[in-house]
Amino acid sequence: MDSNKVNVLLVEDNDKHVRLLQQMLFKTGDANFQIIRASTLGEGIERTVLPGVQLILLDLSLPDSEGLETFSKMHEAAPDVPIIVLSGMDDEELAMETVQRGAQDYLVKGHVDNRSLIRAMRYAQERKRSQQELQRAHGELERRVNERTADLVQANEKLQREIVERKRAEDALRESNRQLAEAMAKLREQQEHAIQRERLHALGRMASGIAHDFNNALAPILGFSELLLLRSEMLSDPEKVKSYLEMIHTAAQDSANVVSRLREFYRYREEAEVFAPVPLNDLLNQVVSLTQPKWKDQALALGVNIRIKTELENIPTISGNEAELREMLTNIIFNSVDAITGSGTITLRTFKRGGSAILQIIDNGIGMTDEVRSRCLEPFFSTKEERGTGLGLGIVYGIVRRHDGKIDIESELGKGTAVTISLPLYKEQKPVEKPAAAEMPAKPLRILVVEDEPLVREVIGVYLREDHHTIETAANGREALEKFQDGAFDLVLTDRAMPEMNGDQLAAEVKKISPHMPVVLLTGFGDLMSGMGEHPAGVDLVISKPFTLNTLRDGIARGLQNAPH
Repeated sequence: MDSNKVNVLLVEDNDKHVRLLQQMLFKTGDANFQIIRASTLGEGIERTVLPGVQLILLDLSLPDSEGLETFSKMHEAAPDVPIIVLSGMDDEELAMETVQRGAQDYLVKGHVDNRSLIRAMRYAQERKRSQQELQRAHGELERRVNERTADLVQANEKLQREIVERKRAEDALRESNRQLAEAMAKLREQQEHAIQRERLHALGRMASGIAHDFNNALAPILGFSELLLLRSEMLSDPEKVKSYLEMIHTAAQDSANVVSRLREFYRYREEAEVFAPVPLNDLLNQVVSLTQPKWKDQALALGVNIRIKTELENIPTISGNEAELREMLTNIIFNSVDAITGSGTITLRTFKRGGSAILQIIDNGIGMTDEVRSRCLEPFFSTKEERGTGLGLGIVYGIVRRHDGKIDIESELGKGTAVTISLPLYKEQKPVEKPAAAEMPAKPLRILVVEDEPLVREVIGVYLREDHHTIETAANGREALEKFQDGAFDLVLTDRAMPEMNGDQLAAEVKKISPHMPVVLLTGFGDLMSGMGEHPAGVDLVISKPFTLNTLRDGIARGLQNAPH
């Protein structure tokens, strides 16, 4: 056969149709197509085995096969040869099915001309050529994929080795982390023990400082009261008795002041507290004059020569409480005086920085170690042994904090100390109206007194009877609640810390029964509660212990006024 010819297998049993197709091909003048005829499907399948068949024109209605089955068998026998269906049936569904199963085209006899036939056959050729190229490309691609797969296998093996090494490293790191976690847990436990020891140590220092001041204040109370009890003949001397009682009373007030001053360590600025403009330079000059007996007269008597030098710039007024600021400056200057031995200088310096006034108190005294400097603001921490209680700088810190200021202390042993305080400049504030003084009750009251300490209960009773009030007493909250339910009262005056039911719980229960009943809490925690802004529900007023007759009178009046009406 001519190698330029395209061998077309025509599977057609109708001779007429065969001649017609041959004529259509010759009419085009295209001599590239060589027809090889088969009259049955079986014969056609046999001829596909022969070499050189490049295109199949297939009729679906043959003596040995019919319809879609004809195409399926031929396609199965020659899957690589393009098949064009030539059918006498104009069946669109059948045409779609054969094309979907692999037919190149579906032509209906009598509806096809020579041009469309040639075009379909050439398209089949091109498709075959494209398939062959695609197969070659596929083969090349498969070869490259195999090569790449081999490379990837090698890379994967290398990665697996790296993974094994990394897993070993991770296991080692995990073990290291476990050991580190154990060490951290042990360190945390040790830190907690250290913190607990330090807390107990701080509590001991505080208790020691309080005990020191209380013992000093209690000494005259015990001494003079013991004298009056042991030597009854003294009672016949009214002047001496009055003198002793006045000293006992003063010592008791000093004891109360120790507790009151503790509040300065934690008290925050109250919302109603309005700061006034304070000329800091004038205040400094005033404090220098007020402290002169300490830094000059007493110091000279002890052989110490101290000079105070001022370097005060022209600064605006600051915002603050003048009395508190005066106490703050006094405490710092006293500390500087105590730090100077032989002779020395205390320098007071002021200047403005941004929106703050800066105050510096610098001395060339003995200075502090790093440990002392880090703890000098702690309440009751002191290096003066019996000469001090450590209240000074703790109060200084509380005052600076309430004034929204900052304090920084620099010190070096043997070279002195510099205290730097930053305080905000004055800004106009809206004045707070002071509440009107509470009016005393017009007639005696019936008061329920709840107090678990017999002596305190007795004192309260004496005070209230002095003003002709009628009282009913209870030793705890549970007893008080029973008496309140059974009686009619104008006011409840209760302690806070009591067995069975405390004062907070009692106040809440009383308000449930009688919402308008005035409840006054009389407690030793008063200053603490005030400092932390604590006010239990159901309580109309808190009075701090110890108290005086006037304090109690004012508290009853304000309690009646504060109660809901």
